[in-house]
Amino acid sequence: MSLSLGYLTQKQRHMWDLKSSGIPEATIARKLNITRQTVHEALDNANLKVAQALEETAKINKIETQKIDPDKGFLQGYSNHFKTQAFVTFSAKNGIQLWYKHEGDCEKCPKLQTCRETLLSEAKDRNFLILDDTSKILPSKLAEALIAKITGEKE
Repeated sequence: MSLSLGYLTQKQRHMWDLKSSGIPEATIARKLNITRQTVHEALDNANLKVAQALEETAKINKIETQKIDPDKGFLQGYSNHFKTQAFVTFSAKNGIQLWYKHEGDCEKCPKLQTCRETLLSEAKDRNFLILDDTSKILPSKLAEALIAKITGEKE
C-alpha cells in the first residue's frame, strides 16, 4: 500500500469513494451485496487509514495540524517554513494531495492545467458544483473555493 492512496485496499477505497460522494451506507451495502455492518466496519477502518495518511503527510511536510476530518479526507494546518496555511486532501481518485495557500502566478506556471484538472476532480469527487467557466478560473482561486467548501468556511 502507498501513502498517496491512504493505505486503503481497493475495496476500502471504493466504499470510501461512494460514501464521500454522499451515498448512504445502507445503499452502499445493497449496491455491493454486503451487510450495512460490513460497510460500516470497512469505512471505520478506511477512515483510520485516511487519518493516518493525512497526518503522516502533514508530519513529513512539517505542517502543524489544526483540524482533521478523515470522513471528508481533509487536514488543515500551518506551514511555518512557508508561513502560510496548508491543506492535505485525500480522494479515492487523486490520493493524497498537498496544497499551500498562496498568491501564485498561475497564468505563467507550466502546471496550470494539471492543477486545474486535479482541483476540478477533487470538487467533482466531493459533489461540489462549480458554476463558473472553469477554463478561466485560476487554480489558486479554485483551491480557495474547494477548501472553503470542504471546511464549511466562507471564501
